[in-house]
Amino acid sequence: MLKKIAVVMLSSALLLGCATTSVKRTAVRIDASSIESAETSYKAMMRDRSEPDQQKLALAVLMLNMEGVKSVYEVVGNPELQSPSIGRIRAKVAGMTAEEIMELAARNPSGRIEVLVQ
Repeated sequence: MLKKIAVVMLSSALLLGCATTSVKRTAVRIDASSIESAETSYKAMMRDRSEPDQQKLALAVLMLNMEGVKSVYEVVGNPELQSPSIGRIRAKVAGMTAEEIMELAARNPSGRIEVLVQ
């Protein structure tokens, strides 16, 4: 009988130990090995964020996609720019977390829109 009580108490202690340990989640990083893997890791990154944070991250990705674009004519002439995606900038954001992507976009000069009349 004493053996059974000892086994039950030991089992309970082990279960409680497992229940109270916290699992540390690692930040999702962009896997830039292919366009598909970049898209998959970006979707996983978005899934773990609140809606306002998702919007901030999406805006950062858009800003990085438009980096170096000087006019709307470039966007109209380049179908790749018409659908900005993480796949297009995957080499630039390889291995980065969402926070690092937003910091990178914030360090770059912001875009400017100008209307040219011809």
